[in-house]
Order: sequence, then C-alpha cells, then structure tokens
Amino acid sequence: MKLPVGGFDVFSAKFLYLYLKQFVFSLIISLPTFILFGIKTAQGVGFFLMLLPNVFFLPVIPFLLSIILSVPVMWIIKAFKNKFLILLLFYTLVLIAGFTFYIYALKFILGILESGNFANVFDSSTIFAIKQFSSYLYLPILFKNSLLLYNFWKSAVINLAIIGFLCAFIYIFAEKFYFSLIISSKNEKIFKKKTKTVHQSNTAALMSKEFKNIFRSTNYAFQYLTIVFTTPLMVYFSSEIASSVGTPILGKGVLPGIVVLVLIMFLSMGTSFSATSVTREGGNFFLTKIIPVSFTKQIFVKFVIYLLISVPAIFVSCFVLAFAQFIDYVAATLIAISLSFVITGNICHSIVMDIKRPQFQYLENGEVSANNKNVSTSIGIGFGISFLMGIGGIVLSFFVSLPAMYIVLFAFGVPFASIETFKLFFRLEKRYSGIEV
Repeated sequence: MKLPVGGFDVFSAKFLYLYLKQFVFSLIISLPTFILFGIKTAQGVGFFLMLLPNVFFLPVIPFLLSIILSVPVMWIIKAFKNKFLILLLFYTLVLIAGFTFYIYALKFILGILESGNFANVFDSSTIFAIKQFSSYLYLPILFKNSLLLYNFWKSAVINLAIIGFLCAFIYIFAEKFYFSLIISSKNEKIFKKKTKTVHQSNTAALMSKEFKNIFRSTNYAFQYLTIVFTTPLMVYFSSEIASSVGTPILGKGVLPGIVVLVLIMFLSMGTSFSATSVTREGGNFFLTKIIPVSFTKQIFVKFVIYLLISVPAIFVSCFVLAFAQFIDYVAATLIAISLSFVITGNICHSIVMDIKRPQFQYLENGEVSANNKNVSTSIGIGFGISFLMGIGGIVLSFFVSLPAMYIVLFAFGVPFASIETFKLFFRLEKRYSGIEV
C-alpha cells in the first residue's frame, strides 16, 4: 500500500514471475516429449521449427485461466477461512477420495499385470472411446494443429484471440479490482462471538485450551485429526492389496507385518503434532510460565490428548481388519496393544525434543512453520520404526513364526514407551523452566 506503484504494477510483477516459473517447468517437461514424438513419428522440419513458439505459448492459456479462477477461489477462501470444522471435513473427504482412487487404480494395474491380458483393457472399442473423447479437447487440438501444420493459420488466429481476450479480462481486473480484493480479504474481523467466563478445574481448563488451540487452525486440525481418522481406511486398503498380492507368495503371515508397517507410518505423521507441544504456544508461551499450574500437569495434559486420538485409532484399525478377516482377533489385540506402546514412546520422544530444542518460527498467521525440524525428525523416527518393525515382522512371520513377531513388538514397544515416558517427566519442572523464547 505504501509503495509508489499501482495495483496493475504489483499484479504485473507477480504475473510475470509466476509465468516465467511455469514456462521453465513446461520447457523441461514438454520439449523432450515433443522431440521424441517428432523423431518417433518422422516429422518434417516444420514440426521442429514450431516447437519453440509452441512450448512458449503452451502454458499461457492454462496459466491465464488459473489466474481468473483464483478470484472466485479467493472469495471462497475468504468466506470459509474461519469455518475450521467445514474446512476440516472438506480436507478429510478429499484425502479419503484421493486415497481411495489411488488404491483402486493400483488394484486395477496389479490386476492387469497379474493376468497379463492387456487386450481386455485396451481393445479397439476402448481406443475408439478415447479418440472420441479427445476430439472434444479443443484447446489441445489447436496446439496440435499448429505443431503438425494442419489448419495452421486458423488455429493460430483462434489461439491468439483466446489469449488476447483472457489478457484483456485480466487487465481490467488488475486495474480495477486487485487492490480492493486484497484489502477486503485482510480487513475482516475474525472474532465476532462473545464468550462467557466458565469456571473449570485446572485439568479441564488445560484440556479445553489444548483442543481450542488445535481447532484454531485447519493445518493443526488436519495434522492432528484427519490423518489419524483416515488411518483405519488406509490400513484396510493396504491390507486388501497385500492379501491379493503378497499372500499367494509369502502366505497369510505377511499381513500382520504389513499392518504394523502401515499403522506406525500413518500414526507417526499424526503424532508428529506432539513435536510442537511447546512451540505451538507461540507468543503466549510466557503464560505457561506464570499460570498457577505445574509444568508437569501442563505437559501431561498434552500427552493425554495425543493418546486419546492415536490409541483408539490403533484399536479401531486392527479390529476393522479382524472383522474383515484379514487377521484374527488375537492378532488384532496383540498388534493393537504392542503398537500402543510404540506410539506412546514416539509421542514422549517428540515432546522431549520440543522441550530441549523449541523451534519458535511462525508463519504470518501465527502458526508453527511447516519446516519445523522437530516435526520432521519425529516423522523420520516414526518411519524408521515402521520400516524396521514392519519388514522385521514380515521376515519373522515367514522364516520363524507369527508369535516371534509379537514377542519382538512387545520387546521393543514396552521398554521404548517406559524409557521415553521416564525421560519426559523426570526433572521436567527444571527443564521446562529453563526454556527461553
């Protein structure tokens, strides 16, 4: 607002910078593809001469359309930016839909590879349907025509007309509405609801504060809740694929190992939220030092909240698999109990990391920076444990026996949880009081 430039100047600078990035990306991806296509299909000199201008203009129309679409998207974000539960539900459904599509696509490909019968998928009727669908993709057809010198001038004129129309539309928007849109999205009041003072015990008040702190941000809520809530679905699909691919080769003993690997992996991403236990307090961290509640109780409440989500997710995931007859109920119980110890140990270790090396780095909205080292370390440790326990479980079940896998899980999980819990709460008051922002 204070720079001696207008809205159009600011917008143009952003526009050119983003387009140049998109152009470089398009050049790297499309140019080798087109060259290989030209060589393979023995195209003439005209094809290769038209490559450079086409690669230059190829991202223009999608880029201009994305800018136009960004305006209604911005208004939608503005309308829902404080509706955390709606956004959380939307993100959860998108994650479930994406993962479901991915799993079914993977199963489809595996089915083709197992049968070796590609003719049933890519027969003449399927290829004809693809050609019919492609005939309606007018914008790509225009670029194809200019490359192959087919209806060249007609296609070129239509291309330039579309680009000119979109540029004119964006120019009017940038000149008239850019600054007003930015200002209107920044100056809206966030809090409108009047709240009452509620008398609670220290523990209840701390629990309430932690949940409100989580739900104040869709990023926090997504990291803490969505991944954990969708874990049973992900474990179910992974087991379904493993039962159809791995079981015929390695036997049913492979499934418990797959369950262990996937469960620890996904829950490690959810419980990595515990690696921001201290830094998530942000600018209000000093309040944790002066409220009349011990540091031990404050950390204990955080610890319990993490367990309240992750441990039920483990049991639900395991018993869903038992109900679907991927594993028996005894295996489900043993895996759930042993992994509860493993996840408890990882949660405690993550909190200890944040107490030792708090990462007070925040985004513009006050949220913890996404590149928090403690979060990355927590996920890395979880992935390492999931790999060792999962692959080790598969090897043990195949070469030794299933009971050997359960013994190893408990032999690792119980000491790991006990040691990390002790490390967390031993002399916690002194260590927490030494934290400086």
